[in-house]
Amino acid sequence: MFQELAPHDPHDKCGHHYAICLDLKNQHFEVLDSMRSAADAVLTTHVECFINNLKETWNRHYEHSKVQIIHFPIEYVETMKQGNKTDCGFHMLEYLAKWEGRLVHVLTTAMVVELRKIYTWN
Repeated sequence: MFQELAPHDPHDKCGHHYAICLDLKNQHFEVLDSMRSAADAVLTTHVECFINNLKETWNRHYEHSKVQIIHFPIEYVETMKQGNKTDCGFHMLEYLAKWEGRLVHVLTTAMVVELRKIYTWN
């Protein structure tokens, strides 16, 4: 997910990346955010809006599926918080690459430096 942090300011295009995972096996949504937690109202509002739209779309297109997600709760997974306001994209990419629903991958500042090199090279 990408969330604009100043949507009403045409000059500020700053934003924040975080991940939402749909866990069909355990029947819930998982939110992984490297800056915020479930206590952040801006995050929870953004997440709930997206997930409610996803549930409605799922119901519209998969109403006859044996898997229904309308009752799935949202779980905010505890993650290591980043030390600045610029590395959220790297954290989110690592969550997507390595998240398996159990252990949260720890991303250090040194690892972010290496990831910058890898992504720049690629």
